[in-house]
Amino acid sequence: MNVLLAFVITMVILLVSLIVFKVSPGVSLFVCAVIMAVLCGMPLTEATTTITNGFGSIMSSIGLLILFGGIFGMMLGDSGGMEEMAKGLLRTFGKKNDMLALNLAGFIVSIPVYFGSAYITLSPLVTSLQRLTKKKTMAYVAALFTGLLLTHCVVAPTPGPLAVAGQIGANVGWFIIYGIIVSLPASLLCGWQYANILNRRLTSAEEADAKAQAKELLENDELLKADPEKPSAGLTLGLIALPIILIIIKSVCSIVLPADNMLNMIFTFAGDNNVALFIAMMVSGIVLRKYLTPSVSPTLWNYIDKVSDSMGNILMVIGCGNCFGAILQASGLGDALVQLLSSMNIPVIFLAFVLAMIIRAAVGSATVAMLTTVSIVGPMVTAMGMSPVTVGLAICVGTVGLTLPTDAAFWLPARYSNLTVKEAFVATTYPTTLASITGFIVVLILNMFCQTLPGMF
Repeated sequence: MNVLLAFVITMVILLVSLIVFKVSPGVSLFVCAVIMAVLCGMPLTEATTTITNGFGSIMSSIGLLILFGGIFGMMLGDSGGMEEMAKGLLRTFGKKNDMLALNLAGFIVSIPVYFGSAYITLSPLVTSLQRLTKKKTMAYVAALFTGLLLTHCVVAPTPGPLAVAGQIGANVGWFIIYGIIVSLPASLLCGWQYANILNRRLTSAEEADAKAQAKELLENDELLKADPEKPSAGLTLGLIALPIILIIIKSVCSIVLPADNMLNMIFTFAGDNNVALFIAMMVSGIVLRKYLTPSVSPTLWNYIDKVSDSMGNILMVIGCGNCFGAILQASGLGDALVQLLSSMNIPVIFLAFVLAMIIRAAVGSATVAMLTTVSIVGPMVTAMGMSPVTVGLAICVGTVGLTLPTDAAFWLPARYSNLTVKEAFVATTYPTTLASITGFIVVLILNMFCQTLPGMF
């Protein structure tokens, strides 16, 4: 069967099984991986190898992040630290600006920190804010997720944008500056403002509850006062900042120190995403022990064992999602999409944007979409004398949109914030696609003035 037709049939089966029949996501993703392989005529031995490698590759890249980050986040939540930080956030930014604060936090944190670990670390804050304000969880997720994904996909030195800048010949410093200019309006409009709009779409019962809670918060500041029986907002913020600081120090040391320098080697190890989260988990366990035991668990080690047991479902969904993604990549779907779109005679900057978005949606990897697209349009940019910065950013913002179940990122809010599949679409797919389009409009405006703007060539 034609690979594009096979993909459409498989995606229909996947979405119907998830949304209509409420089949377990892990089961649906695994079955659809097999269906896609069969429809494409892939030998079954090759399919099983690809599926196994797909599971293994995602576990090797983010498996430990999910495990250590999940335990770390649960410690902050169960100890009451995230609730205190949520109160501190509302005290600092005001009760009406909590969505803005969460969106900006995600936007900033995801520049130095890998998207998955950043979402896992900050997701308990969503739960704590929702408990305080009674606003929609989906709205908080949309604000956080959109800010995180934009900088992850658009602003170097995250790996994808950095690779695009290098391959297309753009100056990395200017690429970072213009990446922020492109992504910040998209984050504010499609993260913060979208979240506010989404929160206003309540049922009558939810609206009454939310208004009563908002009135209580406005009239009774006692609700926002620090609880001396729980970890302070400052302590919680410091624990969240710990892995971020380690990762940033690693990046700085790798630039300013020689590779064989002892300090560089130490922070290269300690600043690794997995190690940094493990350190944060252990430090948090020790610091928060008195808040976790005996109220939550008899000992710290019992607590870690108990929480790690609950990570199995998350690992299954993320792993099976990548099994599906691996089959899509092995089927040649990306090449088929490239051939289809390249034959349509679309302007290069539009081709860069559309191709990146569709490949990301199809194979579930922003990095794969970026590298595939830049390899196609890169030579055209040089030959036609176009700005490598604007075309490169068009590729990057293209990978922000169409966050679908083919991407492991789609399942993080579903698993960590207890959203249904339908709610996950509303909280992730819709705002990120709007953010992608918004970012591309800014890129087009920059492209109009690329001859006069600094750093464009």
